Amino acid sequence: MSKTLHLRSLLVAGASAMTLGAVAQPALAQTEIQELVVTAEKREQSLQDVPVAVTAYTSERRDILGVNTVEDLARITPSLSYTNNDRLSIRGFGRLTNAIGTDPSVALYSDGIFSNSMADASTPPLFIERTEILRGPQGTLYGRNSIGGAMNVIAKRPTEDFEGEVRAQVGNYESYRVDGLIRGPIAPNLRFLVGASMEKRGEGFIKNIGPARDTAEVDRWMVEFQIEADLGENTTARLRYSKFDWDDSYGVGNTLTNIISPYDVTSPTGSGTSALYYNTALGYTGTNPAVADPYRINTNHDAYGSLDNHHRVHLDVTHDLGWGTLKYLGGYQQYDYNTSSDSDLTPRVGPQDLPFPDLDGPGPLTPFTARNVSTDARTFYEERQSWMSNEINLSSNSDGPLNWIVGVFQYYQEYDQPQGIRVVGDPGMFNPVSLTGAPVPANPRGAFLYVDGHLETKSYAAFGQIDWEFAPNLTLTAGLRYTYDEKEGYDVARYVARLPAAALLQGLVGAGVPISVAQGLSLDLTPFQVCGGFTLAACAANPLTADLFPNPTGGLRRNLSGDWDALTGTLGVQWEPDSDTNLYARYSRGYKSGGWLGSNGLTPSPYADPEYVDSYELGAKKNFGRRLQVNSALFFSDYKGFQTPLTVALGNITGSRFLNLDAEVWGAEFEAQWAPVDNLQLLMNYAYLNAEVTEGCCFVDTPDPRALAPGARPSGAPLANGSQPQSLVGNALPLTPKHKVTVGATYTWEFDAGSLIASGTYTWTDDQQSTIFNNPVYTSPAFEIADFRMLWKDGEDRYTVIGYVKNAFDEVGYQSSTAGSPTAVGPRRTVILNFPRTYGVELQYRF
Repeated sequence: MSKTLHLRSLLVAGASAMTLGAVAQPALAQTEIQELVVTAEKREQSLQDVPVAVTAYTSERRDILGVNTVEDLARITPSLSYTNNDRLSIRGFGRLTNAIGTDPSVALYSDGIFSNSMADASTPPLFIERTEILRGPQGTLYGRNSIGGAMNVIAKRPTEDFEGEVRAQVGNYESYRVDGLIRGPIAPNLRFLVGASMEKRGEGFIKNIGPARDTAEVDRWMVEFQIEADLGENTTARLRYSKFDWDDSYGVGNTLTNIISPYDVTSPTGSGTSALYYNTALGYTGTNPAVADPYRINTNHDAYGSLDNHHRVHLDVTHDLGWGTLKYLGGYQQYDYNTSSDSDLTPRVGPQDLPFPDLDGPGPLTPFTARNVSTDARTFYEERQSWMSNEINLSSNSDGPLNWIVGVFQYYQEYDQPQGIRVVGDPGMFNPVSLTGAPVPANPRGAFLYVDGHLETKSYAAFGQIDWEFAPNLTLTAGLRYTYDEKEGYDVARYVARLPAAALLQGLVGAGVPISVAQGLSLDLTPFQVCGGFTLAACAANPLTADLFPNPTGGLRRNLSGDWDALTGTLGVQWEPDSDTNLYARYSRGYKSGGWLGSNGLTPSPYADPEYVDSYELGAKKNFGRRLQVNSALFFSDYKGFQTPLTVALGNITGSRFLNLDAEVWGAEFEAQWAPVDNLQLLMNYAYLNAEVTEGCCFVDTPDPRALAPGARPSGAPLANGSQPQSLVGNALPLTPKHKVTVGATYTWEFDAGSLIASGTYTWTDDQQSTIFNNPVYTSPAFEIADFRMLWKDGEDRYTVIGYVKNAFDEVGYQSSTAGSPTAVGPRRTVILNFPRTYGVELQYRF
């Protein structure tokens, strides 16, 4: 916390600096709390009547609060967390890996259509009618991978009347943005919507003192087209097409290692380096500028992230049967996503000759000089993904005591995920040899680590839910869903070494390779790295790797497949003694399909079983007139099978496995809005979250293999290689800050010429772990963020001028903190940073 926290708290309290993730759309005059209609249960209801913990933001509300990004949504929404590597978590239900074969725990929907792309959640606010965030398992109506909850982004639609809006924004970091949208009639019963957005940030947040460009620059654009038609008196169809294109310097993350020596890794057995490319002599002892300032780097390679070949097509058709509504929801989406960064994190370039005085004592390898060794390494990561889904549901239109919905769902996905680390300027990396001297396929990327995975997923479901008012003001809800998931694919890994340990060079020379040739060669070490031997026979001899076989383009491959099914559902009772009170008790069962840890280096036994959760919730929603609204929820979840990659003992060594753990999650959420006097509205939310592992032992923390870090929980005897397993029981689930509070206020001055609104938001987020080991290197310390805005709107509601400052006190905070293998100076720690202070002006014009 900053030493100015006390002053800031006074400013915030006295000058309207705190806010809630809004649950209602206020009138601009802020005189009373307005009703908000949502579709959280696939039919229109007042948010206060829904027996589910849900937070919703309209486009107008997002303007007032300054909620522009997914990070903003997560910051002010109870129990919602997000890191900008596309990981959403609700109430502790998230994911620890993006590895192919795994699934998210929070389902993302766009207009009710399932999506795998966070681009949907990053759609500019001008194009969004409303964003709904449902907390807790939604295993009946939303089903697929909604074990933690669901986010539904509802787009603006074509209108009967012609209208449009243009927005222009300029801010610091050489940023600007332009959005435009037009919609209206084409002919009787035919309407359109056309929109486009462009955003640029010419100056990155993370300054590069080296020769490469700054990080966190942005260049994005999108276009959207919709056409909607009335096909007779009772049928409406809408076709929607969107395209996104991003070219960003990737993320806002940085590595805080004190001295950068990323490949100087000593094996746990002490037998020498286990680095796949560099030897200990190549360690870099320069100073990392991020130690003094996390917004500084020193590299010679640009970081970037690009989203290309993106297309989104949605079709929805609604037919009114009188007694019911028949609806079809279909969607197709595809994209290519690529990122790259400077893996050695330094301005070093190669190549160079590297002499070694002695590798193994007197013998044939003395002296030895490695020729043309490059010190320049770069990561690459790609996603090539496409998916389609179809849903048909039929719901009742009755005003009577019984309402129901039934439906069927289908989903298909194809996904490829090549990634790795390559070197620049080392010709020997492109044509490696085997440890036996036999020829092996070329290595066209020059990668010393290359992994790839392919996945095809099929999913089918049928669901139904009823709401029965069995007595005055008492409603019973019961729902059931059957889901069948099927996955198949493969996993590939290749490891190539330029400077291996002495024993490996000895093996190469023993195979008849002259030292003069070995000086410039690289070795395909995949069998050694994966199976512990020089040939494929070592893989066949181990049951954990016996299913591996040579990959045609190099390395080893494993075919993977699995299928799972589950019954999920909900049962609840709701009591509404009056129109302003909603009390409910609800049980929900959630499910996430099993899978495997793909694109992860041919992990032994890569499969994990499905996840299940039994969740119990008590909720209360209350309006006190039109001036005060209070919503609260208490919840408990019994979490079985939390999927996580962990390092375990494999005989006398350790290796990564994909495993299932158990946990319990309980907590409380509170949301309130209060308009004590005309023109003033105060808001607050608070979430308490206790999410702990209840069963999980015994595992090795890779950055702390000997369990020496504060908070370590050693359990059992050390392994033969010196690693000390730990128990995870009692450790917190990732991204579960115990306390998160957001408070705020808006005040409106009304004039003949229009209105002026001042708003402010302040959020305090407790510290949190980024993985399930209790290790300070994984800890994101508590942080605070305050935003301030002023909005002027003319009397005819045509112009709005907004001045804003976000993260006004320029607080440094981490969304997540992770670490890799230990080096001579400790593990490499990488953090995802919150945005620093940004400010600017926005102009909106409506016609």
